[in-house]
Amino acid sequence: DRWIFLPAAGVRNDDHLRGVGSDGFYWSSSLDTDRPYAYRVFFVSSLVSRGYYNRYYGQSVRAVSE
Repeated sequence: DRWIFLPAAGVRNDDHLRGVGSDGFYWSSSLDTDRPYAYRVFFVSSLVSRGYYNRYYGQSVRAVSE
């Protein structure tokens, strides 16, 4: 089995930090070269999703190696 632990580190929007302890937002290394977006994965309550999002927002980065 392969797995990774992603802590619920929350997200920072401007000066506001929210969701610490319940939500997790993580950047990947994939960028949208036409816009200031990057690919992310996130979880909020029971929802898990992914997609491109504006890089302006402060989200966590989780280093992974093989």
